[in-house]
Amino acid sequence: MIRAALFSMLCLPLCGALAAPAVAGEGLQGDWPMGTLAAPSGQSVQVQDLMIEENPHSGELQVVVRLLAPQIAGDGLSGAELRGDMDWACLTWGVPVAQAEAATPGWVVVEMMEAPVERGIATPEIRRYFESYRLEGPTCIWELF
Repeated sequence: MIRAALFSMLCLPLCGALAAPAVAGEGLQGDWPMGTLAAPSGQSVQVQDLMIEENPHSGELQVVVRLLAPQIAGDGLSGAELRGDMDWACLTWGVPVAQAEAATPGWVVVEMMEAPVERGIATPEIRRYFESYRLEGPTCIWELF
């Protein structure tokens, strides 16, 4: 939780300012699940945004999967369950979105938030978690964020 709060305060204003989002339903069209789904932990998640953007530090393309996950507001999920859900999100949305792009992104960033949050705005009162994955074909390889 501390890592997520720190990241949202330090990096999201910069990252959000450089993003060129394609919001699910407006720009990124494809054959991936939408609506509310049950993640492996049993929590309900819903796609808030799916975006392709350039990483402001490396210049590489990345898929950003932003999920509304209200159940992370409490302490009901273990770290392992949350991590499993984020790995699942990378495979469920990150890989298909990346494979649908002509210039295949090499990275996926998964963000889970307890309430809708505008991208790039620091909101320390809203619990958010982030994970980063390097893509090798259809495989998500977790990288320290």
